[in-house]
Amino acid sequence: MNKKLKRCLEFLGVLAITFVISLSSPLNPWMNNAFTAMQEGILDIAHQIRDGFLAYVEVDGNYGPVLYEFYGLGYLPTDTHIVQFIMETVGIFFLVLFQYKTAKLFTSEVFAMISAGLLTVFEWGALTHAGAEEMMFFILTLTCYHVARQLQQGFLSYHTYLLTIDLGLVFFLQPGYIFIWVVLLIFFAIKFKSDGLKGKEYRAYYVSVFEGLITVGVPMVLYLLYFKNAKEFFQHVVVYNMNNIGGFAEGMKIICGSPWIILLAVLVVVTIVKVFLGEKFLTYCFWIGFTILTFVVIAIQGDNLSTFLQLSKAVYIVPIAGVFSLIDKALGLKVEEREY
Repeated sequence: MNKKLKRCLEFLGVLAITFVISLSSPLNPWMNNAFTAMQEGILDIAHQIRDGFLAYVEVDGNYGPVLYEFYGLGYLPTDTHIVQFIMETVGIFFLVLFQYKTAKLFTSEVFAMISAGLLTVFEWGALTHAGAEEMMFFILTLTCYHVARQLQQGFLSYHTYLLTIDLGLVFFLQPGYIFIWVVLLIFFAIKFKSDGLKGKEYRAYYVSVFEGLITVGVPMVLYLLYFKNAKEFFQHVVVYNMNNIGGFAEGMKIICGSPWIILLAVLVVVTIVKVFLGEKFLTYCFWIGFTILTFVVIAIQGDNLSTFLQLSKAVYIVPIAGVFSLIDKALGLKVEEREY
């Protein structure tokens, strides 16, 4: 197939999935979607910040400025939600795109698109009616792609850099989830060392991490210092979220009580099948650990809301794509060759 035509079809496929998802958004002005109490609270704080009130000093809130500023920017042109809906739709488009790109590392383009659609369309309304989880899902989706690329291809400096940016955004959004990214960066530091990366190349890993931290940290610290609310941010967001950690058993009960949990067992089965077929299986082994890590960190978030369950779905893209990878050969399909 012509490369330009294929890219066009991919774009239309992602766009179609994005359109279906956007129908469930309460920000959609053409649908009768009601806001949850959590969303109303977030939008109210964002509007007050737009009007000049000082976050964490004059306006209370326990999410980071990344969330409030995102929705606050949507209020700049108008008091309606149309701009926020456009911003959300653009975010969803790239979310679906990177779900597709991650799946495409494991299966053919056709099944990669199906994988992205299955994971994002079903029960998406529970996520678009949540608090910060929709934005967290977007960041975790990007992280899944950065992790998958480096598990398959080894150290890629720009993916390490972007993975660290994800960490920074999470810290200034909902710090309780940051342990996922801290463990990932430690894991890759150990993995790349054991893979034989050394000298200047190995130091480049830490340089990429440092650059990622600076990219997010410097503007956010300047933002907090400029508005003189750094202390309040630390108390109302960082300390609050860390103190709210707990309830592991209840959190795991919510995650394991979902039918989606069967995909973890599917991932194990796919890994075993790959071993018997003599195909590459280490990436799937690592992904099992990544999935369990994600579940544990989500489970210890103290409120244990049902919307947290939707966030855990981000890591299921590999099990779904892995199943389709077993079908590819029978249908004469194959994974697209990448330029490393």
